[in-house]
Amino acid sequence: MILIPIGTDAPIYHWPFATLAMIIVNTMIYFARFRFPDMEQYLELQLQVELQFGVFKPWQWVTANYIHYDFLHLAGNMAVLWGIGIIVEGKVGWWRYLLLYNLIGIFGCGLHQTVLIFAEEGSAAGASLVIFGLLAIALVWAPANELNVLAVFVLGFYIRVITFDVTVYGYAVFVLFVELVLAIIHMAFASVALEEQGIIVFFCSAVAHLVGAAAGFGVAVLMLKRGWVDCENWDVFSVWQNRHVMTKEQLVEERLNSEEGKRKLAQARETMHSQFQMYLKADEPAAALAVHRRGKLQFADWRLPEPEHVQMIQSLRKAQLWDDAVLSMVEYLHLFTERAPLVRLALTQLLIEQLNRPMQGMKVLAKLDPKQLPAAQQQKLASLRKRAQSEMEENPFEATVDDW
Repeated sequence: MILIPIGTDAPIYHWPFATLAMIIVNTMIYFARFRFPDMEQYLELQLQVELQFGVFKPWQWVTANYIHYDFLHLAGNMAVLWGIGIIVEGKVGWWRYLLLYNLIGIFGCGLHQTVLIFAEEGSAAGASLVIFGLLAIALVWAPANELNVLAVFVLGFYIRVITFDVTVYGYAVFVLFVELVLAIIHMAFASVALEEQGIIVFFCSAVAHLVGAAAGFGVAVLMLKRGWVDCENWDVFSVWQNRHVMTKEQLVEERLNSEEGKRKLAQARETMHSQFQMYLKADEPAAALAVHRRGKLQFADWRLPEPEHVQMIQSLRKAQLWDDAVLSMVEYLHLFTERAPLVRLALTQLLIEQLNRPMQGMKVLAKLDPKQLPAAQQQKLASLRKRAQSEMEENPFEATVDDW
């Protein structure tokens, strides 16, 4: 049975130019053999570019990934490369994809040639190590997305072809499990032949595939954790936590409640508070008030220290921003008690003397106990009450607010 992914529902943000280019390049390299007049000449060249064991030739870590031994070897690899490559390249673009493609191949081939440096013979080639690395990347970045898979069943002369949909996770786990079983079986038989054939018997294509998958998995996790790829909460870790089905509001709440979210929130709050203090110190009360109001909108528990709130009220009064001063004093009375009697008296004075609102001033005065004020302020209070009562007769229809 052969399983070939031919399509996916994963979002493709970059058209797979590099994936198509790799298929064309691998195919051209394979058919280039037929341009050699002498097959021995080609085999001599192939010996230099395939991955040889028992030697140390770093250029083969690159070239071996583009060499295929026969047409079925090439066709199988390129078919799978298309179905998996479009997922990976679709998320990172062509140049990052090419970088991943070659780095996985270099790492896998370099590791094998280094480990088998004392082997007496043996070689390997093909893009399958890289493809298994890309499969592991797709597993990490898009496990819940679906692949449309072409399945070919061959039994003697009987051939049947069907297509079905399966998640990337299901496809990758099945394929990797098969490779793991094959590697274990090979290792079991290889241990028996070790004394006769040397360490080379432990190498097989399944082992190479698993090494490529391990390299791809590591790179995929690294890029995800560093934020070098955006999987929109459809990566394997988010899917395990069911974050891929959360609403935007739930994701925002989760981010705000995380340690990093709390740290960033505290940092943003501190920055805004510093900006407020800067405007207040520069005697720009309107700008300071704007920052304060923005802080109340952005932070549910935003609250100025009592001395700074009083300083803002004083600056607004000094700048004759009466309406803003009134609202700031009302806010103070709802939040603080330290200087509430004095602020209430100042609010009354502003309402009566500056804004011609005697009835509102009298409502504010009704909540003020004169005994809480010094003697001088008590006299001021009596004067304001007398003036308010006089002016109320001239404007008996003034609109008032009760919670001041």
